[in-house]
Amino acid sequence: MDINWLATLVATVSIFALGFVWYNPNTFGKAWQKASGISDEQMSDTSGMGKIFGTSFVFALIMTLTATYFLRGVSEMTTGLRVGLYLGLGIATMSIGINAMYERKNFTYIVINGGYQIVSLIIISAIITAWR
Repeated sequence: MDINWLATLVATVSIFALGFVWYNPNTFGKAWQKASGISDEQMSDTSGMGKIFGTSFVFALIMTLTATYFLRGVSEMTTGLRVGLYLGLGIATMSIGINAMYERKNFTYIVINGGYQIVSLIIISAIITAWR
């Protein structure tokens, strides 16, 4: 499988940019914080942020590489966007939903986090497909 590493890097970084907007207090951040049960004190604790961002980057890279696998042979943007939607809705969001049920999280938690994953995978798929 040929991997366009520049597209992979751009797609990976792009979901960090999306996360900055998505989880911003002016968008879904406050609702996510409440649904997650995270206090303001916990949010203001910046210790360990290097580990959090570093690990998140590795996970996002793996997610991008996995999406690339499912996009092999795809050159039409509409197909690429559909693949991203299916991966985001059918796999990522359902996985979040299953875990959320056992963690006793509410539907808001699933919608916010699942929505982020859906949009992330659509963006990843669009970038990978466009750079073929």
